[in-house]
Amino acid sequence: MSKYSQFVSDDIREDIEEYIYVHNLKPGDALPSERTLCEILGCNRVSLRRALAQLAGDGVIFAVQGSGTFLAPPKFIEESSNFISFSSSWQTVGHRVTSRQLSFLELDANLKISRMLGIPLGTKVFELKRLRLIDDVLISIETSYLEKTKCPTLISYNFDGDASLYKVLEKNFGLHITQLQQNIRTTKIRSDEAELLCVEKGTAAFYISAVGLADDNEIIEHSLTVSRADRYAMHYRAGSPY
Repeated sequence: MSKYSQFVSDDIREDIEEYIYVHNLKPGDALPSERTLCEILGCNRVSLRRALAQLAGDGVIFAVQGSGTFLAPPKFIEESSNFISFSSSWQTVGHRVTSRQLSFLELDANLKISRMLGIPLGTKVFELKRLRLIDDVLISIETSYLEKTKCPTLISYNFDGDASLYKVLEKNFGLHITQLQQNIRTTKIRSDEAELLCVEKGTAAFYISAVGLADDNEIIEHSLTVSRADRYAMHYRAGSPY
């Protein structure tokens, strides 16, 4: 795409966003047909489709084949400056957080896990895999790894419903996670993940590798999470360097 074409599609995108605002469209409301939008905005169909593709990629709209294009529900926005626990952070701002436990296994640490947790190969670890939901919306698949010696009976707990892993670790094992270091990249949802999250294969997603640390920088948990980019976003707040 040429720079000129990009500028044109950016302008049309802004025009569509203005149309949504002026007409007070709500999630689930339909946009006009492509032909009608071209007439309203004074653009050609090729440029319009580029702009619509940008909006769909950002989760602003979604298309239903044979039915049209609709305004998408708003995203859940993570305020990363103070986000530590998925459950408590979202509950604090008034959302209902639940989980569906997919598996809970005891494993011997392979090379990948030993590096993540900073432990020798073969060390006993727990692997907890869950679906995470906000207000009953499927948001992410999270896999947590923890060294067994730090929480030896953790596998006896069930993390379905509103049970919080971090609260169990603190209350029952004296493990208090106070810092979270995250490495985030974009990815696309695989077919097995798509089935669990009820989305199409190839849907845009965030891949988040997070390390939960205690005050003394001891590693308590390492999690790998795939989060839907169409329903989830992250807002970073940086302070002044001076």
